[in-house]
Amino acid sequence: MILQNYIFKQVAITTINITIILFSMIWLIQSLSQIDLVIKNGASLFDFLYISILPAPLWLMMVIPMSSLIAVIISFSRFTTDNEIFIFQFSGANFYLLMKPILLICAFNLIFLSIINVYIIPKAYNIFKSKQFELRNNISHIFLREGVFNDLEQDLTILINKRVSKFNIEGVFIYDTREKDKEIDIFAKQGTIILTSSGPVFQLIEGNRREVSLNGTLLNELSFKNYTINIARKKIDPKFRWLDANEKTIISLLNEEDLNSKAEAHFRLAYPLLSLTLPIIAFVSFFCFPKSYNNQIYLITTSLLLSLFIQLLLISMRRVLINNPSLWFCFYLIPIMPVIGSLFLIFFRNNIIIFQKLIKQNVYK
Repeated sequence: MILQNYIFKQVAITTINITIILFSMIWLIQSLSQIDLVIKNGASLFDFLYISILPAPLWLMMVIPMSSLIAVIISFSRFTTDNEIFIFQFSGANFYLLMKPILLICAFNLIFLSIINVYIIPKAYNIFKSKQFELRNNISHIFLREGVFNDLEQDLTILINKRVSKFNIEGVFIYDTREKDKEIDIFAKQGTIILTSSGPVFQLIEGNRREVSLNGTLLNELSFKNYTINIARKKIDPKFRWLDANEKTIISLLNEEDLNSKAEAHFRLAYPLLSLTLPIIAFVSFFCFPKSYNNQIYLITTSLLLSLFIQLLLISMRRVLINNPSLWFCFYLIPIMPVIGSLFLIFFRNNIIIFQKLIKQNVYK
C-alpha cells in the first residue's frame, strides 16, 4: 500500500506540474491572438483575461492525456535511473500491483475529461464566442483614435482631434452617407459618447450640420448647441450567428444530419480515452524490455512517437467517417486497441518468465 501511494503521488504531482506548464504555454500562445481583438476594440484588461481563459476547458482536454503520458515516462525513468524499480521488484510487488496507481490516475483523468467534454466545453465555448461576437459587433465602433479617419461602418466616418477622456472628445468631424440620396457632414467643438441599450450615440456640443445632395446642392444647414447622432451599427442577434462545433453538445451533434457534426461528436467522445491509453503505453514499455540507459532513450522516443501516431490517427478519423459513416466505431477502437495490446504483451511476457523459471528449476533438479 505504501509503495502504491508513493507511485501515485509521484506520477500525480508530475502530471499536475506538466499540465500547468503545457496549459500556460497554450494560454500564452492563444492569448496573443486575442490581443489584437482587444486592442482594436478598446476593451478592458478584464475583457482580455475573460475571453483568453474561457477556452481553457478545451485546452485541458487536449493537454491532460499528453501530460499523463509524459508524467509516467519521467517518473518511471527516474525510478529506473535511481534503481528504485529494482526495489519495487524485490519488495514482491508484481506488475499489476505497480500498475494499480497508474490506472487510478487514468480513471480520474477519464472521468474529469468526460465531464469537461460533455458539460463544460459547450457552455464555456459558447460564452467565449458570444463575447468575441459582442466585441466585434457592439463595442468596436465606440473607441476612436485621435487624428485618424475611423470607419465605424460602411458610409460612416468620424475624425476626432483630441480625446479628453474615454468618452469625451474635442474637435469632431462626422461624414455620413448612410442615406443614399444625400451626404451629411457635421462639425462640433466637443462630443460625448453615451452608451445606451440600443447602442452608442454621440452627443455633440456647439457645431454645424449640413446636408448636401449627390449633385452638390445644399439641402439643409443648421447650427446647434446640442445634437445627438446614433453611431450604432445595425445590430446582429447573437442567437443567429453561426455556432462553432465546440459550442454544441454531443447529443445535438449526434442528432444533426451533417456528417461533420457526427464525426465531431464521436471524436469528442473518444478523445478522453487517450488519458487511459497513453499512460498505459508508457508504463508497459518500462516493464516489457530491459532497463539499460540506452534502451530508456529508445523506449521514451518510441512511446512518444506511438502516442503521437495514435492522436493523429484519431484526428484523421473525422475525415474517414465523413466518407464512410459506417466506420464510426473506429473512433473507439483507436484508443482501446493499444490498451488491449499492451495488456496482452504483459500477459505474454509474464508467461515467458514463468516458463523460464520452470526450465531453470528442472535443470537444477
